[in-house]
Amino acid sequence: MTNIFRFGEQDATILINMAFAVIAGLLISGGYCFSQKRKTYSKSVVATILLLPVVVAVVIPLIATDLKKALSLAGIFALVRFRSVPGDAKDIFYIFFTLTVGVAIALGYYVVAFSLLIIVSVFYIVMCRCIKFSEDQILRITIPEDMNYNGAFDDVFEKYLSKSELTDVKTSNMGTLFTISYSIHLKDESKVKEMIDELRTRNGNLTVVVQMDPQMFMKL
Repeated sequence: MTNIFRFGEQDATILINMAFAVIAGLLISGGYCFSQKRKTYSKSVVATILLLPVVVAVVIPLIATDLKKALSLAGIFALVRFRSVPGDAKDIFYIFFTLTVGVAIALGYYVVAFSLLIIVSVFYIVMCRCIKFSEDQILRITIPEDMNYNGAFDDVFEKYLSKSELTDVKTSNMGTLFTISYSIHLKDESKVKEMIDELRTRNGNLTVVVQMDPQMFMKL
């Protein structure tokens, strides 16, 4: 019975790994939050980044006899977040970056883990805050049921958009209206109001929505 509660060398190693993993999780999640200019990051992603290194730092030593199984299990933990909610590509990268740091800590490569953490975090923050990425937006146009939307807005799209792709068509208001959704890229974001005004002359002054952040559109 006493052997069950005996504090061994492996226990000490796991506790040390956990301590380093907590520090790594705090640093990585802090860097992730700071890198987001629009402050629209998902709290669930932050929580995953914060806790994932700790879980990995414990799991891998416990299954040290079969490293493949340990890495596979850690990978499953990393992917659980993306099974039900569509994840941004940068969020997915950050999850695997966090997983890599956790694995390095679990294997005792502390210098490598924190060197990787610092280099990637600094580069990611600079890249996100200093480089303007071209991101698509969501355009939703409400039209009456008797209106044929095929080609109805092509000239407006050509004038204001560099990209327009139909993504969704659904009925609303007991079938009397249709909501048409497009994935778009604006040529000039300062002309959004002008585009909306022209679209409203085509759809009978019904609702037109330009969603600047596609991640928010996923929650609607």
